Amino acid sequence: MCSSSRELVDRARACLTELAALDLAEVPAAELGPLLKELHATRSVLDAADARVLEAFDSRQAYRADFAVTAASWLRHHTRDSEADARARVRVARALRSLPLAASALQDGEVSWQHVRRIAPVVGYLQDTPAELPRLEKTLVDFARDNTPDDLTRLVQAAAEAAGVGESAAEREQRRLAQRSFTTTTSLDGWRHVTGLLAPELGDLLEQVLTGLATPVPGIDGAPDDRTAAQRRHDALADAIGLVADLDTVPEINGSRPRLTLVADIAMLRGDDPAWAARSPLASVLTRSLGPQALELLTCDAVITPLLTSELGVPLAEGRAKRFATNAQLRALKARDGGCIVPGCDRVRLEAHHVIPWSKGGLSDVGSYALFCKRHHHLAHEDGWTVEPDPDRPGLFRLRPPDDRPPIKACHTIDRDPGSTTPIW
Repeated sequence: MCSSSRELVDRARACLTELAALDLAEVPAAELGPLLKELHATRSVLDAADARVLEAFDSRQAYRADFAVTAASWLRHHTRDSEADARARVRVARALRSLPLAASALQDGEVSWQHVRRIAPVVGYLQDTPAELPRLEKTLVDFARDNTPDDLTRLVQAAAEAAGVGESAAEREQRRLAQRSFTTTTSLDGWRHVTGLLAPELGDLLEQVLTGLATPVPGIDGAPDDRTAAQRRHDALADAIGLVADLDTVPEINGSRPRLTLVADIAMLRGDDPAWAARSPLASVLTRSLGPQALELLTCDAVITPLLTSELGVPLAEGRAKRFATNAQLRALKARDGGCIVPGCDRVRLEAHHVIPWSKGGLSDVGSYALFCKRHHHLAHEDGWTVEPDPDRPGLFRLRPPDDRPPIKACHTIDRDPGSTTPIW
């Protein structure tokens, strides 16, 4: 009879607990060395199991059930890993899909996780010549069995230089740097075509940023994200540029930063007119309907300035160009929340979210706002998460899932810094 995953973990933990309680005074000195070797090999087996589970957890986006944006952010919150360690664990877990020999050696206790961590980057080094990966992997794994991770690092660096096809690392870098470029050209319909070649350090930085922002977003009903990988990366780039645009150091154009104005009548916004999508000038310009949910998100907090009108076009309310919340309100919100209120999230691009949607009568005062990062703000609207007052903590909030699961306590400054004096009102 097969055991469940929970039973297997419980049995393994029971054995390890018994081992940890072993009376070492009763163990002969001659057996301590072999015992340490066996423990080292056992640790590698556990690391291999951890990597396999993490890869499945990451690829199946199981972290979304806990309102996490990435597997790495979930690890930081639930396992207390540092940001660097959490990202490394996810990178290695992903790389092991293409490194079967390394995965097998780790599971057999022949190499350590530190060895595998140093081997993992070769998957990226040989992405243009994947046929060479099995040969290089075998060389590195064979070397790792008898050498330290530091020795392995030097061999991996040599492999990276060898990937330059006859060039030294310095020559390859100099040649590539001379070819760097980035150009955009505007087509007749206003779309921009992008061409260029990025320097390695810029490309790595861009890849790191986009990877964290381009994860698929299932629909409210659980339907898979119908965007292609390229479309998700496009949208991730828009988020990243939006973060830069929010900085006060961005040069202004003609006295102000570029902004767009969305004109929508109140019936369209509230969904009172079911035929609005067919007749809306906005839909004809964008070649598609935004839909009430997207409009609600825009009026909650966006770089686009919403200008709401009556059916006759009379302005009802005009949002601020940057955020509905004033700068003073944002300072107060940051003092109360300390960042995104989703537990475990430490993203820095923050937006004020209406606890009660503006289109449904929500007020634009500090007590009616909560801070989300841009990603969680979209997820809250798209997946149906709601923010509600926490009955156990007046002035603070909790997050209610779209299903029947119990609410999650939101993370405020008082949670990040228990010695603080929040709430502030």
